[in-house]
Amino acid sequence: MSNSYAINKLLADPSATVAGQSVEFQTPERIANNNNYSFATGATHNVLSQSYTDKTFIQSSSSFVEMSQWRIPLVSLEHNELETVVFYDIVGSSSNCNLKFTLEVGGVSAVLTLNLPSTAEIASGSFSISFPSSDQYYGTLTLEAQADTSNNAEIVLKSIMARWKPIASPISAGLKKQYNQTDAFVPFGVSRVSANQSFTSRFAHNVLDNISLMRQRLQSYLTWSGCYSANSSLLPNPEDAGAPELYLGVGHIRTLVGYPFIPSGYDSLSERKLELHIRYIGASSSIQLEFFGNIITLPANAGIASWHVQTIEIDYEQVAERGDILLPYYSASIDNTDLNLLEGLLVAYYNVPSAKFPTIDSSNHGKIIGLTLIGI
Repeated sequence: MSNSYAINKLLADPSATVAGQSVEFQTPERIANNNNYSFATGATHNVLSQSYTDKTFIQSSSSFVEMSQWRIPLVSLEHNELETVVFYDIVGSSSNCNLKFTLEVGGVSAVLTLNLPSTAEIASGSFSISFPSSDQYYGTLTLEAQADTSNNAEIVLKSIMARWKPIASPISAGLKKQYNQTDAFVPFGVSRVSANQSFTSRFAHNVLDNISLMRQRLQSYLTWSGCYSANSSLLPNPEDAGAPELYLGVGHIRTLVGYPFIPSGYDSLSERKLELHIRYIGASSSIQLEFFGNIITLPANAGIASWHVQTIEIDYEQVAERGDILLPYYSASIDNTDLNLLEGLLVAYYNVPSAKFPTIDSSNHGKIIGLTLIGI
């Protein structure tokens, strides 16, 4: 093996781990391959999945218009290729409608433009970013849309997904950084699983350190963004195209839900465990949101759209076992409380803003336009 994980035997043979049996040489190799596989592919599932009611994410402008923005966790500082897939429709007929993704991590950005011909329904593409030489664990993904007015064609996005692509086997040699510049994963190659090396304390420490590092890898449990620039000249009437969600509202209570995994020993972990990233339009004074049993204070920042990061505390008495295998999960959502219902932070029939973001005025100060829950 050479920092490889592309074999079908990743787990130790149970028959070779009982008392009195000789240690099989394959066992350290399988442990090494499992370590490499976990680093290369772990948490490379979707960091973004969102769908839209038909004809609500629609754009008629001939220039790019910002539509939505999300926070997404990184897999590691080695996983730098983001794959996106969209399911779409074109009102009219054209090959000149486009979507543009801009990914920003720590001040460094990368751009992907997807062409959306009316002869297809699915488009996909990947693009890479050169991460800054600093500690990073999340990125900000912005989506813009461009129609083809010369041919009277408009984009209608139905659903979108994104994921960080796994590292191909074999992993390149050298220490690999996850989120911190000082913390490194050690890939295992031939020299580390040979008969002499695999029974040294160095091998054991590398395995345990790798496991501890991988335990800190983040994933996306809940990702939502308002669609704040929808516009159509071909379908201008409400009966033709429904209004999209712009702001977080009372209708999202207990319907916008994420399910963080809370395994045994979770409370003893000292690293970053669970965070809520909130994009909101600042008000003249601080405002509060109750989420997951946590009262979150969004700082005053009148008329400025910005992201706020909040560490979420867990009430372990509320952990529930879900699914056939009864694993411990927590149902994380906006709480149905007087604070959320009466403070005016969430849009309801009695406080619908007169201004539509990205236009900002006092009527939409304090409204939430993006939400991401990330955790281990």
